[in-house]
Amino acid sequence: MANLWYITPQGKLHGSHVTPTNHTYLTHNRLREYEEQASAFRSGGSPKAWVPPFDVKSPADGLIIRIGTFPFRPAPEGYTGTLEDHRVIIWHSCKVSTIFIHLSGLDPEVLKVTGKLEGGSQGWAASYDTGSIPVKAGQVIGKVGAQGIDFSVHDTRVTLEGLQIPEHYQGDAWKIHAADPFDYFEEPVRSKLLEKNPRKTAPYGGKIDYDIKVRLVGNWFMEGTVDYGGGGSRNQAIFCGNQPCPYWNGHLAIAYDHIDPQKVRISIGAETGITQQVCHVCQGAYGVKGNGPDPASVDTGSGLVKYDLVAREFIDGAGIREPNRNVEDQVLGVFLAQVLGDTTIKVELLPGTTSSQVAGFSEKAKLYRR
Repeated sequence: MANLWYITPQGKLHGSHVTPTNHTYLTHNRLREYEEQASAFRSGGSPKAWVPPFDVKSPADGLIIRIGTFPFRPAPEGYTGTLEDHRVIIWHSCKVSTIFIHLSGLDPEVLKVTGKLEGGSQGWAASYDTGSIPVKAGQVIGKVGAQGIDFSVHDTRVTLEGLQIPEHYQGDAWKIHAADPFDYFEEPVRSKLLEKNPRKTAPYGGKIDYDIKVRLVGNWFMEGTVDYGGGGSRNQAIFCGNQPCPYWNGHLAIAYDHIDPQKVRISIGAETGITQQVCHVCQGAYGVKGNGPDPASVDTGSGLVKYDLVAREFIDGAGIREPNRNVEDQVLGVFLAQVLGDTTIKVELLPGTTSSQVAGFSEKAKLYRR
């Protein structure tokens, strides 16, 4: 427990996670030391060899059934070496599983079964020949990496009702079964973990499903991209420059902050025209000036609604790096939206403008579907 700096709940909106993130982030306290080391390196200090700092342990008895590998990366600034990057799935019963992402190395007992795994390979999966890998509660399975670790609990007895069309998430089938991870820990561990969680509103593990029929709130997919996996973009000429767009380019989420669920958030995967220089912590997810209108109340009778998007900044003095404070006096652009039906909305973002300067949609407006 002493190694944990803080736990970011589910539902964070940032970067390629345009829709609410279906896992928590476990941030270890040595990341602060690494930041100090990087600063010293930039000032002329010598680089250090990268050593993964902490063990990652199975939270309960179970079976490892799959290990994925991402391309291995260079160690962070100020360090030498290479970081491994693994995704591990453990089933603890026929209903409940956990997923760890960004393990910076696997335990020797695990490697006895899998053999050495190369970065970017297809990884390892249980088979009739190898079987699965049994683990006990508290058994070391790997090491934590330079960016902390992603952790989630999935329970097939739980189906999220706020993802209006579950079939659109078949490529990430575990998403619709994302559960509040704190509910699966016994006391006193649960209470100690909650102390590390900056969200103080139930559900404490966060929320990722906001869809309401004939309402603006929730997840949307650009017309032509079909679903969460961007399936239609493989069949239609949807390009970002000269390259096919990443799947999240077609995502749009109109939701709420993962720490303070009273705050409206608009998260956009497509190019916004709002640069990092203007808001380096936004990463495509913006606050709303005046925090309204509430997208859960916007329907077909609301007509055109306008949101002045504002920058965000890190919480002051809270001991965490989560940019959930709105900068009300820094308007970045206006987001126009209109609910056209149960599964269709029309939207447009005009950077560098305010709602008082815009009368309505232009020919560049786009349709998004559930």
